[in-house]
Amino acid sequence: MSLTGLISGVARRMAPTAALAGASYMAAKSLAAFTSPDARPGTSRSMDPLYPSHRPTTRLQKTFIAVGSALMGFGDPTDGAHIAALGDATSNGCFGRMRTQMLSDPTGVRILKERPQIEFNAHEWAQLGSLPEGSFGRAYFEQMRRNGITWSSRPPVRFVDNEEDAYMLLRYRQCHDFYHTVLDLDISVLEELAIKVFEWQQTGLPVGLIASAAGPLRMPSAERTRFFADYLPWALQC
Repeated sequence: MSLTGLISGVARRMAPTAALAGASYMAAKSLAAFTSPDARPGTSRSMDPLYPSHRPTTRLQKTFIAVGSALMGFGDPTDGAHIAALGDATSNGCFGRMRTQMLSDPTGVRILKERPQIEFNAHEWAQLGSLPEGSFGRAYFEQMRRNGITWSSRPPVRFVDNEEDAYMLLRYRQCHDFYHTVLDLDISVLEELAIKVFEWQQTGLPVGLIASAAGPLRMPSAERTRFFADYLPWALQC
């Protein structure tokens, strides 16, 4: 067995326990108190929330959240809440490419101005299922039904300290299932990692790079080989 295979095997066996213990400790440390990032030591001055789901945090707290959620995500990659928290904690200051792309297009400018949400009522959702075969709406509906997920399952943004940036991250998060449809990928760990590479290429947000770098360590050898040989090159050229 190669050294990489040995490390990967040990990591897969130890990850759930280590992740739970580490993340629990870090979450307790990071969420114990929320003060303004520019508050002076010894003061109690707090940052007012900038949007309804906002949780103001210091840089140190964001570091704890990022490491803890990364460990939890490594232990259980099927729980999107961990990846969402990792995205929140690591995305501050990283929206330049996305903002530039959106401002260079009339539709992007309109989205930033109007800030629409991707959401459906029961009637609208049922209508997607009645669209013609081959349409994007029908393919999206079938993909979501096949994988047992809903459009409302994406967690809110909490740790981004800029209202417009928070909206862009939410929009990115809400569009994630569109990428599954467009790229024709399901929700296996292998396919999710390919989408994370694609998202990093398109947006520049660190969460995609972090997930695609750490995720293969948890894979069985055959899947890891397939990821690096097939999925990674394909995602990088999309």
